[in-house]
Amino acid sequence: MKKFSIILLFLFIVLTVIIISCPVVTIWDRSIIVIIQKILSFIPIVIPMLPDCMLYCIMVFIPLIGFSIFFIKKRLYYKFLFFVSVPVITFLINCIIKLLIKRPRPPLELQISSIHPDSFSYVSSHSLVTICLWGMVIICLCKFCKNLMLRNAGIFISVIWIIFVGLSRIWLGVHNPSDVLGAYLLGLSLLMFYAVMFFKL
Repeated sequence: MKKFSIILLFLFIVLTVIIISCPVVTIWDRSIIVIIQKILSFIPIVIPMLPDCMLYCIMVFIPLIGFSIFFIKKRLYYKFLFFVSVPVITFLINCIIKLLIKRPRPPLELQISSIHPDSFSYVSSHSLVTICLWGMVIICLCKFCKNLMLRNAGIFISVIWIIFVGLSRIWLGVHNPSDVLGAYLLGLSLLMFYAVMFFKL
């Protein structure tokens, strides 16, 4: 797992260097945004905006509250503290990366919803936090949930939500596809690290 985490981190660094040094990547990104928006134009705009509405907060608090109750009842206090710290730590890492890279968001003409016009783009914080938090949900379900149907349903919802949040960022034009790809690479790398730390507690 540690080797896999290092490989993903290496790929993230390579992608970051390519984005910084090759302006053509941004041109490709803009073309992909236009294609995705055209393909999905028949779907009401309220759908991709869901991760920017109350639903995103709900999908953060549901696993935090649910697993907090579980860990406290089981007296797994260190696991409880670590689990609730995952989104906070991940978000802080994201903020540092954004300030270091300072990549502009796609132009306003591509943004169906100008929700974040003044903040930096790389990496997508929604995507990064979602993959780390809901990735931990998958790990905890596999470890602690003995009900096969409940476990599979939880994993399915987690995967769909992770994919949907990343797609919505591109769909709305508030992030480049490479912003989301970078978030997924970094997120998976962090998730592997979080998992190792989590099971040592």
